Amino acid sequence: MSTPVSTLPSSEEIIQDYRLAYQSRQASLIGRREVLSGKAKFGIFGDGKELPQLALARAFRKGDFRSGYYRDQTFMLAIGEINIQQYFAQLYAHTSLEAEPATAGRLMNAHFATRSINPDGSWKDLTAQYNSAADLSPTGSQMPRMAGLAYASKLYRQLDELQQFAQFSHEGDEVAFSTIGNASSAEGLFWETVNAIGVLRCPAVLTVYDDGYGISVANEHQIAKENISELLMGFQRPPGECCDGYDIYMIRGWDYPALLATYAKAAEVARIEHMPSIVHVSELTQPQGHSTSGSHERYKTKERLAWEAEYDCVRQFRLWIIEQGFTTTETLDRMEEEDRQR
Repeated sequence: MSTPVSTLPSSEEIIQDYRLAYQSRQASLIGRREVLSGKAKFGIFGDGKELPQLALARAFRKGDFRSGYYRDQTFMLAIGEINIQQYFAQLYAHTSLEAEPATAGRLMNAHFATRSINPDGSWKDLTAQYNSAADLSPTGSQMPRMAGLAYASKLYRQLDELQQFAQFSHEGDEVAFSTIGNASSAEGLFWETVNAIGVLRCPAVLTVYDDGYGISVANEHQIAKENISELLMGFQRPPGECCDGYDIYMIRGWDYPALLATYAKAAEVARIEHMPSIVHVSELTQPQGHSTSGSHERYKTKERLAWEAEYDCVRQFRLWIIEQGFTTTETLDRMEEEDRQR
C-alpha cells in the first residue's frame, strides 16, 4: 500500500514521530538494564512495536478508548498520557499517584490506565480526554473488554435515552482500539470477541502485532497456516459493500506511510459506519526478546536475528526519513545524542 505525500504529516511532525520512537526504544533498553542490574523486579517492553503505535496514535481521538496490552508504551507516549519519568516510576512500582498516576505502582510495569473519575468522585468528561482502560495481565483478556467499550459506543448512537450522558459519548462517535500479540490471537477470548463485534457491528479497530513468536514458540507451532489474517479472511466483507463482517488489513510494521494510511482508513470506517476492522501488522521484531526473563538468542537462528536487525522498524523509519529528504543523517545523529544525554 502506498500513501500520497499530501496525506503524510508535516516534516516537523515526522521528525517528532521519529524522535518519540527513538526515545521509547531507549526507554526499553534502559528498562531492561535496570531490571537485570537489580533495580527493578521484572520488565516487559514495547521495543520493536514503535512504528505501528505512532500511526495508531494519529488515528486516535479524544473520547476514544484503548484496551490493549503491555507493548503499547510508544502509543501512550504519543497521545501524551504518560511520560518517560512516569513510565519508569511504574517499572519501579512507585506508590505515589503523583509519580505514577496510572495505578500508583499496583500493577505490573507497562500496564497503562487513564482516570475516569475526579478526586471528588464525580465523572470526568471522557469525550474531552484520551482514554485507556487499565491493562490486564492475563493475555487476551483485553479482548472482551474492547467488545464492551465498542458496543457502548454503538448504544450511545442508537438509544435516545443515553443522549443525556454527554460526558461519556458524543452520539457514538467513539472508537475502541485494541492491541494483542500474535500468540494470544490463538486464544478463545480473541475469537469470541472477533465474532461478537462482527455480529454486533461495533466501532472497533483491532490490531494484531505479529513478530513471528509467542515468547520462544514460532507461529508455525501455534497458529494454523502461520498467518492470523489468512484465518480471519472468512470475516472479510466484500470490497465496497456495507454488510456484516470486517475490513481486514495486513501491513508491514516498518512501513510508516502505509501504516498511517491503514489506521486512518480503519478508524474512519469504524467511526462513521460502525464497522470493525482488523489490522494485522506483520514483519515486526522484538529486539530484546519477550521480557527480562529470557534471551531470544537461545531460540532464534542467526539468519532470523540478522533479518530483525535489518528490518527493525526504528532503523527502517530512520532510513526512510533520510531517503525522502525530510532531514539529514547528521541532524538525526545530533538529536539522538541529545536524547541519550538526558
